[in-house]
Amino acid sequence: MKRIIITSVAAAAILTAAATDYTALNGLCGADLKAAVKKLGEQGISVVSYGDKTWAAFETTDIRMIDGRQAWFDMYSNRLVFVSSGHEGMNIEHSVANSWWGGEKNNAYKDLYHLNPSDADANNRKSHNPLGIIEGTPTWTNGLTRIGAPTPATGGGSATVFEPADEYKGDFARAYFYIFTIYDDIAWEEKYNYMYDLSQFPTLKPWATEMLLQWAAADPVDQREIDRAHAVAGIQNNVNPYVEIPELAEYVWGAKNTTPFAYTEPTYAPNRPDAPTFGNGYSLAGVNTWTGRWWETFALDINAAGGEIYYALGDDDYFQPYEGPIAIPAAGTSGQTYTVRAYTQSRYDGKPYISSTASLILTAREPGGIDYMNAQWEKVTSDADINDQNVYIITYQNADASQVMSCSAKATASSGYIENAGQVFTVDGNINQIPEKSALVKLIPAGGTQYYVSINDISFNHVGYLSSTTAKFVRIEEEGTEVEITSQPDGNTKFDFGVSGTLQYNSSSPRFSVYTSNQKPVALYRCTDDSAGNTTPVISPVINGTVIERWYDLNGRSVDIVTAEPGIYIKVTERGAVKVKK
Repeated sequence: MKRIIITSVAAAAILTAAATDYTALNGLCGADLKAAVKKLGEQGISVVSYGDKTWAAFETTDIRMIDGRQAWFDMYSNRLVFVSSGHEGMNIEHSVANSWWGGEKNNAYKDLYHLNPSDADANNRKSHNPLGIIEGTPTWTNGLTRIGAPTPATGGGSATVFEPADEYKGDFARAYFYIFTIYDDIAWEEKYNYMYDLSQFPTLKPWATEMLLQWAAADPVDQREIDRAHAVAGIQNNVNPYVEIPELAEYVWGAKNTTPFAYTEPTYAPNRPDAPTFGNGYSLAGVNTWTGRWWETFALDINAAGGEIYYALGDDDYFQPYEGPIAIPAAGTSGQTYTVRAYTQSRYDGKPYISSTASLILTAREPGGIDYMNAQWEKVTSDADINDQNVYIITYQNADASQVMSCSAKATASSGYIENAGQVFTVDGNINQIPEKSALVKLIPAGGTQYYVSINDISFNHVGYLSSTTAKFVRIEEEGTEVEITSQPDGNTKFDFGVSGTLQYNSSSPRFSVYTSNQKPVALYRCTDDSAGNTTPVISPVINGTVIERWYDLNGRSVDIVTAEPGIYIKVTERGAVKVKK
């Protein structure tokens, strides 16, 4: 873990933590010690209001530097969100679910010691599930958060548990010890009592206590965690004794709960080693995540600042020692992916101490094929730039970052939407790199400002057409819906589906869909330079030198229907577009 930047507020917090008289705990054990810890932890507490002030606090407690810029420290996902672009698509997550006490907006609801900036999708997946160890394959994972069925020894009867990443398990354990000490007397819900039993000491059930103590031992308090605790102390004016004194948990919850406690000056683990990096020429796609291209076999370098490197190739979960450049096999077909994962290992207190896992996701691209990942894109600000000549991407722009619409559609019982491909950044107003799953858009004229919106993947393989006939539902289907597309005075682009609404971006659940309510407007960017080895789809008039009739293949590429191979084509006239079999 990289050390969090500590501001003057956090510096003041160090004084607050150091001024706490932990000798008041001496000679106590078990229930008496827990009561004394509760008194110390409550002392001086002044929580901030939940919402904007929480995010302001996170700017002190949960920031890390990536690529020279401030990014949110998210323990739930590897999604990269820079602070300068806001926090849309993120939630304020309660590590101890607030539904467990009925959602009452009490001090526990606002307490920063168990609040974290979190990817909204990971937060929603976590839901009110208890912590646990997943048995077998998780039902959902984003590479950091895992959701699935628990092992027989964990879960407390819940069919589903949330398992955090190994490098954060101790952080979650100490947050749980704190909450179930400071707030053990609030009205906890019986229906969620998988982990707790308020009727007897020590509040947490035996299986939960055992698991959390194991997590706390395997992931000891490091400099990042103590720095965060001091920063929170400077804001709330109270301490989390389980972070300040790492061994304290054993005297309250563990095997030493009958041994009188004696305070000694604590020691903390160093920060975890930094995650490895992979050579040069790869694009940053997330926290410790890079993407790149490959076709022929090549030797891959893995680098680390210190410690031993271990790596795994492809779908293999076996990590082996890195002893020099590794051979990446040649690709079989264009579009296939190959993943290399690696971590750095040092030792602390005689035990392995590992970094976060870094991932390099390679996508096969045959030389000379189409690949728009590193093309150049310019924002459309005029109706004159909305035509069938260009290749586009659809984005939502916020500050200096843009969320790009993907070529993948999803549907639930209540909504249909296009997924968010990820975040890109503008340089002087332009975009010079887009995510792997971005949708490349071609516009098929249907008369006037009406178009069919053709969706293609990053290699310009046709996926389908945008279709929407009701609000909150948009799909990618074989046949599309006519859309009126016009440039707006604010620099955005309006995609009007009529009674269904307009294409907009939902920032609270990051996705693109068609809404009648006010979500976030979208913008259109056109490709201005695809010189990274691409074969550009060229659009040209077809018949008699006029622009009355055009023919397109299903990828939205212009064709000469006279010389075209037999197949299905789209014929566009002033009356609209129809599919025609040749």
